[in-house]
Amino acid sequence: MKGHIEAITLWIIVAGTALVGCGEEKTARPSGTLEATEVDVAPLLQGRVLTVGAEKGETVQAGDTLLAIDTELLQLKRRQTAANGASIEAQLVTARDAVAQAERRLQLLETNLERVRKLNDEGSATQQELDNLEAERDIAEHGIEQARHQLDVIRAERVKLRAALDVLDRQLEDGVVLCPVDGTVLVRNIEPGEVAAPGRTALRLADLSTVELRLYLEAGVLDKVKLGDTFAVYVDALDGESLQGRVNWIASEAEFTPKNVQTREARAQLVYAVTLEVENPDGRLAIGMPAEAELGW
Repeated sequence: MKGHIEAITLWIIVAGTALVGCGEEKTARPSGTLEATEVDVAPLLQGRVLTVGAEKGETVQAGDTLLAIDTELLQLKRRQTAANGASIEAQLVTARDAVAQAERRLQLLETNLERVRKLNDEGSATQQELDNLEAERDIAEHGIEQARHQLDVIRAERVKLRAALDVLDRQLEDGVVLCPVDGTVLVRNIEPGEVAAPGRTALRLADLSTVELRLYLEAGVLDKVKLGDTFAVYVDALDGESLQGRVNWIASEAEFTPKNVQTREARAQLVYAVTLEVENPDGRLAIGMPAEAELGW
């Protein structure tokens, strides 16, 4: 399954940062838009989609079934492969018996050979008899080697078959796509009856229980902001209602102001990206909403 997590950087930057002085107290109100970590869910298996387990806008939990893909052909292939296993097991029994029989024959020849050597020493057996038994002993030793080699070949075939079954089992598992995280369905790109393609996004999710406000601050303001600081956040859609945003990331490198800022002069400024985490338990906040933070010091 090619499943991946992207931080969607939807933002709007107000050119420059406004500073208001009142004695020793200063504030800045940089703005941006709300974003959230999005997860693209894509199947690892190609096949006809049987069911899609979530509608756009629906809340899902990790482990929920999002897609079910037709795996009937894979199931038939697995049964066919498993049937070959019975044949291999029968061959293993035959090969083990052949090895055991060859070992018993060699043991008998060794016993006879030892007896004939004694008789030859006593003059009661000819050298020809001794030579014949030694030749049979050599043939029996070679036969054991062949029987053992055949046994090893069949064992390797069994390992290969079990590996093939493991692959098929994994593919059958991939026919059911489970939700990787708790979240809300933002995009639904596939419907029952369509053919799913490996790696092609079928659903897009985002955990909207918290959202982030990405800001860009000049160096003169950045040194007033620390990880863990909380500031008031105002979302345009909430008519001036104040929320709390906690600083959870500060960029370690400066960058030029993003290109969608309106003036050339503002785009030429070096700024630092900062994100504030804002709780969204009631789901009122959505990706892309304009917002600003009131940074005071």
